Amino acid sequence: MERSIWNRPFTSTDETILLTCGEVLTESLRVNKEVTLLRTESETDALTGALTYRAFIGHLKSLQTENVHNLVAVVYFGVEHLRTVNEHYGRKIGNAVLRSVGMRLSQLLPDNATLSRVNGAEFAMLVTDVTSTSDVEELATRMRNLAVMPVHTEEGEVSVDVSSSISFSNATDGFAVLLADASAHIYESESSNLPAVDGTTATLAAQNGSDDYVNVSDVLRHAIEDNTISVLYQPIFDVNTKRITSLDTIVRVHDAKGRTLAPYFVTAEAHRLNMSVQLTLDVLETCVKDMTAFRQVAPELDIVDICMNGSELGASIFHERLEQLTHEQPQLRFGLQLGSHAIHVAHDEVDDEVADLVALPNVKLGLTNVGTTYSEVAAFAHLPLDFARFDKTVVRDFRTPRAKQIMQRTLDISRDNNAFHVVFDGVETLDQVEFIRSIGGTLAEGTLLSNAMNANEFLMRLETMGTSLPEAAPRQAE
Repeated sequence: MERSIWNRPFTSTDETILLTCGEVLTESLRVNKEVTLLRTESETDALTGALTYRAFIGHLKSLQTENVHNLVAVVYFGVEHLRTVNEHYGRKIGNAVLRSVGMRLSQLLPDNATLSRVNGAEFAMLVTDVTSTSDVEELATRMRNLAVMPVHTEEGEVSVDVSSSISFSNATDGFAVLLADASAHIYESESSNLPAVDGTTATLAAQNGSDDYVNVSDVLRHAIEDNTISVLYQPIFDVNTKRITSLDTIVRVHDAKGRTLAPYFVTAEAHRLNMSVQLTLDVLETCVKDMTAFRQVAPELDIVDICMNGSELGASIFHERLEQLTHEQPQLRFGLQLGSHAIHVAHDEVDDEVADLVALPNVKLGLTNVGTTYSEVAAFAHLPLDFARFDKTVVRDFRTPRAKQIMQRTLDISRDNNAFHVVFDGVETLDQVEFIRSIGGTLAEGTLLSNAMNANEFLMRLETMGTSLPEAAPRQAE
């Protein structure tokens, strides 16, 4: 009969063995817990609580072994011009903005998704078992709309802008396309966040906790009140005739140190300060004065596009001044561009006002940032649009299947309805020009064709070159 603890006395040796086994097990559990904790900490971004880039790529690679029919999506959310926030408010406030955006995105995160911070200013949401691409697009829209709400900080409210784009896996390339997109996003985002020469001092001061930054709200408020804003003009070319057809405008505001406030920051902050109407009126007056000078050299140049954020649509003073200008300047045509916020305002609140605007002679309504996740397709059906401008990120990604599909679909809608023209923004290479031609596009703007210029520079260009591109091939972007 085999001896056991049940048929023999419990000895001190038995006790020692059990204690040793217990200690080994306890130590093993402790080590396992610490390893798990270290792994979790290494895969979690300390500032935002999202996963790290390494964890994101690891998860993405692990999906390659799964069935390709398991449709997967990656939604990228980029906090635009975070460096500008750091420069003007300080890095502490910039971190608060980034943390708030991460928390807001996490609030709407579904069970089948994870959120990662993939670089300094960009998040990536990885969604598995996708059943509908439209559901992902709708979710991305809701997340972006929540993320762009102003952030309350110790320096007051700070305006936020968040861009978004989506990549889907497909049966042909599996998850390789997602990995390629991820690498491209990280490289380009990190490159775009490198310190600019004119912002180096402010960036270093912010990192060192110095007070060598200014309150952007006060700068903008004074610029609008004193009408010290300036306007840059970006020519829009017909890629077939190689002639300028119209001008896009970029608002410029500088602080006391000569640093430039990002255009998105100007429009978003003006809206928060309830000064959007005055800002747009200032831009409008500046454009009329400058266009008068331009037309003395190039009479055929008669279209100027102005970006609005929607607040102007319900303002009687804006309607009255625009109506007055259409009578005073019948030779000019004004393109009023609506961004994402303006689309929602136009759709929900001021349908009659929009109808009154487009009824004015020589007033055209347009849509910016086409191809991003807010519902511009609905806007095509709902609004009397005359032109649409693709977002730069879509034109940049012209080789990807999704970007091609978006641009081709928009052109098809344009041709079927014969209702509006399409502008390709952000053209930087000859390959992009050839692609635009290949799908039947004609209008383009970007650094390959021409940089944005102030009024004096553009007038000099007209006097020396007219409205045509040089005979030589367009220069590559610097």
